[in-house]
Amino acid sequence: MMITDLIDQDDFYEYLKGAGVPLEQGLSPWECSKAALHWLSTQDELGRAQFAESVALLQKQIPVMLPEVQDALAVLADAL
Repeated sequence: MMITDLIDQDDFYEYLKGAGVPLEQGLSPWECSKAALHWLSTQDELGRAQFAESVALLQKQIPVMLPEVQDALAVLADAL
């Protein structure tokens, strides 16, 4: 039997923080996505392109993601 470590809200938070998004502790995945979109609006074209690339890489991991994280990621992907 294989046990998979699912990407949860903490992983999503850390991923966005690692991408440079300034986030407060305790935000839900949806709130993290909204904060990321606000932050993204202040970035230059290169920053937006790099962030879009990061989101695309994370989307490839959807099968191992909790549904609420998938939904929050979809908010980001749809906006890019």
